[in-house]
Amino acid sequence: MSDIGGLFPEGYDIEERWLDIGGLSVRLGVVRDPNRLAMETAAADFAEDERLPYWAELWPSATALGRILEKRGRLDGTRAIELGCGMGLTGVVAAMLGADVLFTDFESDALQFAAANHELNLGSPGRTRLVDWRHPPGDLAAPLILGADVVYEQRFVEPFIDTLRTCVEPGGKAFIAEPDRKIASGVLEGLESTGFERVLHMDEVPVGDAVYPVWIHELTAPDRGVLAF
Repeated sequence: MSDIGGLFPEGYDIEERWLDIGGLSVRLGVVRDPNRLAMETAAADFAEDERLPYWAELWPSATALGRILEKRGRLDGTRAIELGCGMGLTGVVAAMLGADVLFTDFESDALQFAAANHELNLGSPGRTRLVDWRHPPGDLAAPLILGADVVYEQRFVEPFIDTLRTCVEPGGKAFIAEPDRKIASGVLEGLESTGFERVLHMDEVPVGDAVYPVWIHELTAPDRGVLAF
């Protein structure tokens, strides 16, 4: 493995992986043992806001979302925002397809990983922004919004939906992938009552000896036509 550690924040045990996402070969630096990292999370960090390093896991939903983007083809010049980017796999795939991606997350270390993984694949650090869905910035908007396994805690469901509705520009698209968590049931479907159109896709992602089903919600905001997809 080549030395990529200098691109990533200090204090992490990092390994290099190559992932096949459709016709793309994606190079990632990832946390070698996210379970160990979770066990080592400082009690003070958890007490502050029940913060656990979910961002350090390479979730099947990110792979599934990357696959559907790759199948759709080029995104040249499309402004995109990844919500809850984690280590940035989905956003990196979008960038490799030509999108201008802004990586957002609640954790600063996650943003450093995403920026570094963008650099591994595209030669320059990715653009990042620290975002708390409970207090989203008013200028956060794009015609393409991406999110992979981001609806997993009840306290963040309503803030996420509010952020999603304000982030996607009129006529734009949002692709939200989730592994059928009970907490997510009905949440994205509810956007249809606010004028969004929704198409549901399913993918199966192998991880080791297991296969994980993932649902991808393709949401089109009212006044569609801004982004042809």
